[in-house]
Amino acid sequence: MSHSLITHIKKFIPLSNALQDRLTQISKPNTLEKGGFLHRPGRVCEYTYFIEAGLLRVFYKKGKKEVTDNFCAENEWITSIYSFMKNVPDNCYIEALETSELIGIHIQDLERCFKDFPEMERFGRMLISNYFLQQSERIISIQFHTALERYGFFQKTSKHKLYRVPLGMLASYLGMSQETLSRVRAAKGTF
Repeated sequence: MSHSLITHIKKFIPLSNALQDRLTQISKPNTLEKGGFLHRPGRVCEYTYFIEAGLLRVFYKKGKKEVTDNFCAENEWITSIYSFMKNVPDNCYIEALETSELIGIHIQDLERCFKDFPEMERFGRMLISNYFLQQSERIISIQFHTALERYGFFQKTSKHKLYRVPLGMLASYLGMSQETLSRVRAAKGTF
């Protein structure tokens, strides 16, 4: 079992030895090379992944255009949430922007863990709540904030990702053109 995963979970809930043992049994290490895909459209995403190292993005395609939905890095979780929760194929891509070290947990193993360890179910609820809060903030930001405000918020909340994400992908995530992003970065003095 990964020390970083245990440390991460302990920030939210106490971990008994029995729960640590179960997590060790159900965790599967995975290395994904830069440019590799963790998930592609038409498949069911049966795993959620804890990111030990690296950077990934969630995106969709609309025609030839890629629309970035999220970036996830160290000490964060990533999955195709709709596919994972509904157990159905979706049209989401998850791509490694850097070589990434991941710990995967299968949905069935996670469900059994939730059933056997109520504290782990609480942790799962906390993760889902955090995800929905982040998505809500993003929707409000795109609908009501200026390009400068959206970039400033990303700069403030995701500084560790800012210079690791290609500009075109960041512009897509922020809901602006790459040209607008370049102007915003120039105005803020961040190149």
